[in-house]
Amino acid sequence: MISYIIGAVYFVLIFEVLLIINSFRYARRERNTKRPDYTPKAAIIAPHYGWDDQTAENVKRLLNQDYAGAYEVFFVTHTKGESGYDESYPHLLEIAKGHPNVHTLLAPNIVDNSLPRSQKVQNLMTAIETFPNDIEIIAFVDADATIEQDWLKLLVQPLQDKKVGATVGARFYFPHTLNTASLVEAIWINFQIALQGDHPFAMVWGGSNAIRRDSFEQGTVLQRWANATIEDHNLTHTVRDLKRKIHFVPDCIAVTHTEKRTWKQVIEFTNRQMVMTFRMGLKAQWWGTLLVLLPKALLVISSIPFTFYVDRRFLLVLLVPFIEIQSFRIFSRNLPRWLRDMPKIRETLRAASLVVPVAMLLAGLNAVYAAFQKKIVWGGVRYEILSATESRVLGRITEADRTEVPNGEESV
Repeated sequence: MISYIIGAVYFVLIFEVLLIINSFRYARRERNTKRPDYTPKAAIIAPHYGWDDQTAENVKRLLNQDYAGAYEVFFVTHTKGESGYDESYPHLLEIAKGHPNVHTLLAPNIVDNSLPRSQKVQNLMTAIETFPNDIEIIAFVDADATIEQDWLKLLVQPLQDKKVGATVGARFYFPHTLNTASLVEAIWINFQIALQGDHPFAMVWGGSNAIRRDSFEQGTVLQRWANATIEDHNLTHTVRDLKRKIHFVPDCIAVTHTEKRTWKQVIEFTNRQMVMTFRMGLKAQWWGTLLVLLPKALLVISSIPFTFYVDRRFLLVLLVPFIEIQSFRIFSRNLPRWLRDMPKIRETLRAASLVVPVAMLLAGLNAVYAAFQKKIVWGGVRYEILSATESRVLGRITEADRTEVPNGEESV
């Protein structure tokens, strides 16, 4: 029996290591790929909720993209009440002054106007409805995403291949406070980069992606969004239905800066992400988390009492967390050099690696939770996710329910 337990744990561990190796190979191949110049006119949509100094810096980076073609930026936030608007609106108007290629838009408030979709989806739809006819590429970026100057160029280049339906970057959480909850959240997000690559289970992340306009229209995305909660998972389904690939760009990493996080915030955030994944029909990702991460974590934990009192072979099981820590540190070397060279990032990566096993256990528990939950709170509004294209807006949460969170908590 002991041998079977040890074998099961190491089988899962070897599977994880193979994924990391595949990530290395893909990233190296992609970085060495040379493509012809491709600079069609692009539109960048940046939905906003709230405002802080980091958001202001992120906005300015969008206005200075190293892109040889023409591009227009559409900042969009929403109204509040009869005559108000989100706090980001006046800041966006001020920054956009003097930039003829920048548009600042106000979307209707979904609660006040009884609209059957999430506020983020409504914001995106409001921007797309204003597009000029010559836009060929649509790129999406979250307000809390700190991007590099070549972000747009990197996302657009692979789209010249007609087999590619969408390109996607990845998000990287950079906690500036090294408390345990912040580090666990960072690992929960960052380790997913190792799962990206040229395979059929790739997903579109809404915070950094691009799609050709003809694919967007052919895939009837606006119709899919009409009653939807989540925009990016619908883009995933769109690309798959069109029989095209989701192309991961390993150097197109968007950094989210976080401050001290509480366990309540982290658990609410990770639960919400997994509920979205499960209810949107991305079952392969959900099953993978449930059947790979949770059993391994539980086997390791349950082995602890037996190690010194029953059979020393259980020590082999307890080696697994240390191997995972080293695997993450090795994986971190596959990140873009500009990211690895950021001040304090190496220190943060080393500290975060120590909580890899905790993050894996949390992901498994999130998967269990998602199987029994349909409701989420996002941007101060409660939703019930019925399917990929159907949702129910349940109204604003009360002040008693509200948890103070930074902008990054509003991203998906």
